[in-house]
Amino acid sequence: MKLSSEQFHNGYLAFAFIRGINLVIENDIRKLLKHYELSFPAFRILWILHFDSNHINMSDLSYLAQTNISNVFRQLTKLKEEGLVIIENGHDARTKEVCLTEGGRKLVQEFIEENTTNSNLQIVESIAKISKEDFSKFIEVFTLLSDELLGKQYGDFLTKSSNAILNKSINTS
Repeated sequence: MKLSSEQFHNGYLAFAFIRGINLVIENDIRKLLKHYELSFPAFRILWILHFDSNHINMSDLSYLAQTNISNVFRQLTKLKEEGLVIIENGHDARTKEVCLTEGGRKLVQEFIEENTTNSNLQIVESIAKISKEDFSKFIEVFTLLSDELLGKQYGDFLTKSSNAILNKSINTS
């Protein structure tokens, strides 16, 4: 595919903005996770499992975490030792299925409750400054990019998990 300089420029610009914003968000979350003595990669696994109420297999978990299976397995091993996840054999000997323990579920729920009532995450404060119309367009564009680059399953998970947060906060208000 022949690209113009403008297309490459646009791709680079999108990448650089996303990468920079991602770094700020991760650093903010890392600060909050010190309270739980948990790494960001481990919390990411717990977060995904929190919104997937059924057992999830390692491949799907790796896909949603956007990392390789060996990284996921390493995190899961630590989380299992801490009593936050359960790892079971899947339908055949080559697969593993994973779910949260009650302790893992409570940890993520506490994080959500803390950040829906009084968040110190810079992204939350910044998004509050954006109009609903602009934010809606932003999500529309990012959904298009996500579906194109990561697949619809990833976007579906994001929609499901964000709606669960919204519905929980509406029900408790």
